[in-house]
Amino acid sequence: MKTKHLVFAALFTALIAVGAQIRVPLGPIPFTLQVPMVLLAGLLLGRKLGLISVTAYICIGLIGVPVFAGSGGLGSLISPSFGFVLGFIPGVVVTAIGGNAQPMRMITFTLLGMCVIFICGVTYFSFIMNTVIGTPMSFVEILMAAVVPFLIKDIILAVLTVMFARTLTARGLMLA
Repeated sequence: MKTKHLVFAALFTALIAVGAQIRVPLGPIPFTLQVPMVLLAGLLLGRKLGLISVTAYICIGLIGVPVFAGSGGLGSLISPSFGFVLGFIPGVVVTAIGGNAQPMRMITFTLLGMCVIFICGVTYFSFIMNTVIGTPMSFVEILMAAVVPFLIKDIILAVLTVMFARTLTARGLMLA
């Protein structure tokens, strides 16, 4: 692996961490720029480097560096919203499939990557709330709390992320 590739992976690890700190409180899960940064990593870095970047971000957060939206450390594992962070791993891989492609393919795989993040997040949210915390929540309640408030914003951000990725690609800044 080239040094340039590792530098870009590290850069995206930092961008995801910074994106997590830019937040607007909205319901139980803060509105952050983490997800667009993860999607951008998939589009620009490809599967391998995107996966390295996201995995490094999660590992850094789990060892205690406060890079997650609101926290860091092993205690994050019992946060209902941590499933969305874990969803970054398969989400970046799915998004990367659409990298370096026609705009509609990029948008399609970016939205699919986002769906994967949502599925992981909702599943984990349900497990933590219903099993670990012991606060029963139905699937619909979880969707209303953790997905619906963010859906339109995330779709718009996904399209903007693809537009930004295409601009960077046109300027030769794509590694995938």
